[in-house]
Amino acid sequence: MRAPAWEATYCEFFVTRRRRLLGIAYAILGSWPAAEDATQTAFVKLYLHWPRIDPAAVDAYARRTVVTTSIQSAQKRAREPLTDSVADHAAREIDVDVRVDLMGALAQLSPRDRAVLALRFLEDLSVTEVAGLLGVAEGTVKSQTNRALARLRADEATASTERKTS
Repeated sequence: MRAPAWEATYCEFFVTRRRRLLGIAYAILGSWPAAEDATQTAFVKLYLHWPRIDPAAVDAYARRTVVTTSIQSAQKRAREPLTDSVADHAAREIDVDVRVDLMGALAQLSPRDRAVLALRFLEDLSVTEVAGLLGVAEGTVKSQTNRALARLRADEATASTERKTS
């Protein structure tokens, strides 16, 4: 059986974008295994719809698929705690203690808040682009971003106070 003609472009997209999309899923889910599962599920969905996806919009479509899949996965695992450890392949330029603190702080946010932060700051998307991907108003993206950042700052202030007193 021959592969479909479009499969080569899908495979090329998979190879070039997998790590980036995995990073978004990790930022939302806080767990490498969960992020890998969500990313794999998203790529299966992409494969099934690939012939109908507009090539000019494939990045946005893939991001939205990964975000939606990650949020759905987080909602299913709502009772499971997020990991407080860092995988072996964590970024080397970031202090491990800081990364663990950041992931712990992100774990306190809702999956949708983590998605907004991941899209805004990891993917460097505009408010308009994030709103379009998530299907919400721009004001919602702005308020979610502000609320999530305020919560992270409050958590950091609390942690800083606790470190000084101990």
